[in-house]
Amino acid sequence: MNVLVIGQGGREHAIAWKLAQSQKVEIVFVAPGNGGTEVEDKCENINIKISDFSAIQKLIREKNIKLVVIGPEDPLVNGLVDFLQNEDVLVFGPSANGAKLEGSKIYSKKFMFKNDIPTGEAKFFSCSAEAKDYLDNCEYPIVLKADGLAAGKGVLVAQDSDSAKNWVDAVMHDSVFGEAGKNILVEECLFGTELSFMGILTPKEFIPFETSVDYKPLEDNNFGPNTGGMGCISPSPFMNEDLKKAIMQNVVQPTIDGLNKLGVKYYGFMYFGLMVKDNDPKVLEFNCRLGDPETQCLMMQMESDLLSCLIDALNDEEVTIDWKKGASVGVVMASAGYPGTYKTGCTVKFGNTGNLKIFHAGTTLDGAELKTSGGRVFSINYYDDNLKDCSEYIYKNIEEIQFDGNIYRTDIGKIYES
Repeated sequence: MNVLVIGQGGREHAIAWKLAQSQKVEIVFVAPGNGGTEVEDKCENINIKISDFSAIQKLIREKNIKLVVIGPEDPLVNGLVDFLQNEDVLVFGPSANGAKLEGSKIYSKKFMFKNDIPTGEAKFFSCSAEAKDYLDNCEYPIVLKADGLAAGKGVLVAQDSDSAKNWVDAVMHDSVFGEAGKNILVEECLFGTELSFMGILTPKEFIPFETSVDYKPLEDNNFGPNTGGMGCISPSPFMNEDLKKAIMQNVVQPTIDGLNKLGVKYYGFMYFGLMVKDNDPKVLEFNCRLGDPETQCLMMQMESDLLSCLIDALNDEEVTIDWKKGASVGVVMASAGYPGTYKTGCTVKFGNTGNLKIFHAGTTLDGAELKTSGGRVFSINYYDDNLKDCSEYIYKNIEEIQFDGNIYRTDIGKIYES
């Protein structure tokens, strides 16, 4: 079977790598892919933009592709699944109506309120003056979010009214996030431990993946600006059976019921971003795809054939996923300046990286040379018996990967409990 993975980041590299391990797969096409997928066994990059739906449709027909797996959120929100609904191909990912849970933070919050899904309180604004009036009387810290997709950057945890109002001006007046910031949310700031709870969602059930923890801040000890993720560990040391039961009962099942009430037949990945305090989970956000860099850790640990799991889900058959018993760690290596302005086009040199699995996120091949092309460049992963051994092995070998100005945290694997 020929498979197509849509996307070009570390998440898509990991998904393609795992799919290619299936004996049922002949070739995994990755559109557009990166420097890592270009040389991955049984994988082939296709230079197509993820926004070019017609080119994707043509590729499916030409290459006799039978399964499409959509990695990033943009093509989901923009309706790629709907566009391909009449093609002779299985597509793993929600329709635009389902992906709206991620595409609009206001829609998502209202969905949670309507379906009694535990979450923080929130107010919605389309007028900057009204938002700033409200911010004069808030209890701080407070969370501000752009309504639409902003590449993971449309969130501020404001410590005071001045910083909150400056953000409102930048987003609503100066349009730093374009149309995504036309409307905003002002949310209660929740405290506790963040938890990534991901898996496969169908109209009938949710099949949870192994748990994981994402390290968002740029710097060691969880200092610095938030990023798309600077590392990950799995499984989460914070998960227990009572908490898992509470998540499934109070968060997952109401989500399934709510989507079904709306007539949304959701088939795809679902990522519940949670804040947990005293075993009480509250939803921070829905993501209608897998997380990055969590996916890289999860694919290292998955024992089952991912292809079979996805096809079984799409065919409403029972999905069973087996996991290895150890642990995995991923450390993100980024370009200096990330998450702000950074340089690209730097040549990458590898020494003896041992048994590390290096998932590419922002690389491209220029002839025989590998060069950087993004803010997050690599997710450097390892699987072993426990988190400590994984972390130690990565940091023992990480300096064998070199490019100008590379940065990474040195504490991934350390447990931070809020």
